[in-house]
Amino acid sequence: MRGTFTDYLLDGDKLAREDDGTMEVTFFGTRGSSPVAGPEYIGFGGNTTCLQIESGCLPQNCGLVIDAGTGFLPMSSVLLKRGIMALTVLSTHYHHDHTQGALLSALTFSKGVRIAWYGPEEDGIGPAQMLAHVMKPPYFPVDFAEVASHFACKGISHPSCKVIAIHPEGGLKLFSVDELERLEQREAPQVTMGGSRYPIGECLIIRMLKTNHPERTISYRFEERPTSKVFVFLTDHENLDGMPRSLEGHLRGADLLVMDAQYGRAKYDTATAGFGHGTPDYCARVAHQVGVARLGLTHHDPLSSDEEIGNILKEAGQAIAMSGSKLEVFACADYLRVVV
Repeated sequence: MRGTFTDYLLDGDKLAREDDGTMEVTFFGTRGSSPVAGPEYIGFGGNTTCLQIESGCLPQNCGLVIDAGTGFLPMSSVLLKRGIMALTVLSTHYHHDHTQGALLSALTFSKGVRIAWYGPEEDGIGPAQMLAHVMKPPYFPVDFAEVASHFACKGISHPSCKVIAIHPEGGLKLFSVDELERLEQREAPQVTMGGSRYPIGECLIIRMLKTNHPERTISYRFEERPTSKVFVFLTDHENLDGMPRSLEGHLRGADLLVMDAQYGRAKYDTATAGFGHGTPDYCARVAHQVGVARLGLTHHDPLSSDEEIGNILKEAGQAIAMSGSKLEVFACADYLRVVV
């Protein structure tokens, strides 16, 4: 039902990374809107969005995750067992299903772990303002000010104008796309981090693009320069009739594209158009058009049972078959690990 990839139970040994330098993605939460529990959800899980990116470009004992839905809790346990010292969180946006896991995560209260939190900034609200708002009595017993000392937050107001570079020795740098493009025109491009210079060819480059969703929401493109592997995470993105050039360039040539397919086409057409989420046929069309190798479907509706997610996967498969594409498609699930 899930596809051809191996899924892993939450087990410290099985979830240990085989460090061969290849980028890997582990899903700890793939639901949208609300977490769910029950026998009808066992196959794909019930946690809301959180996924971990592993790469040989990351500094030792440093983690990289997208979003802090309820999957952030089990992800935190895994990283703490591994001796994590620093964590970078990339928020797509601040709807509750993408942030609620941070409230009860052990990492939030582990002041020995440095947390750098990046996300969109809109109307003066960025990661720091979001955390201060959701962690505030009487809605939460611990004020964010009590734990803020080990957080460094950065809001991004124009996502497509910025890029993040991560180097195993140099660390992380947020800078402009213009600067990256100018550097890449040089014969041996290098980026300055902490007073030293490092080859861009040794970095994980993260590009950003605004999605089609209420409130400013970011899609992240991960380019692992040493291996030339590319992973794109495009959640909370509603169907578009056409293909904007900016979106095509953001997705083009990805080895793995994970995309929002919360609603089947019939439900979307009759009830959920305008909610900010996609359909499996749209995902299949986009993935085929931009030439990705594999497509993962995510942000499952909390009302969708395992059987219903299986039907959404079938819809995507039918659309792919009609296009004549050889695209591989699967449905994302909690604790699924995928090698990019």
